[in-house]
Amino acid sequence: MSKAQFSSNRLRGYVRRSAPNKASADEVEVFEQWASRVDDARSAVAEQIVASVKEKWGTAVALEAATGICRTEISRIRRGKFDRFSLDRLVWLLGVVDPDAEVHLKVEVVTKNEK
Repeated sequence: MSKAQFSSNRLRGYVRRSAPNKASADEVEVFEQWASRVDDARSAVAEQIVASVKEKWGTAVALEAATGICRTEISRIRRGKFDRFSLDRLVWLLGVVDPDAEVHLKVEVVTKNEK
């Protein structure tokens, strides 16, 4: 696939070949629940990043000078545009911004029989 084909497919919502053609209602529901929980986790970490930048660094410019983290990244997070950041990236940023912060995530697997 050429670069032009790839970008035009991306704009059309190209689905990976490994993805199933049709997802069942249960699969869609599970995915939506998971995505919602990941968004909540990203939101909580982003909130702590903003608070830590304000408390420890004062401005994003000072943070950029000391750590090399681009101030536009902090600006995006402040404005709530953290959808382009993975949870891993946000946790890493929090570790750089506030090395004293700890992140605890809980993953629980529940089978259908246990519900």
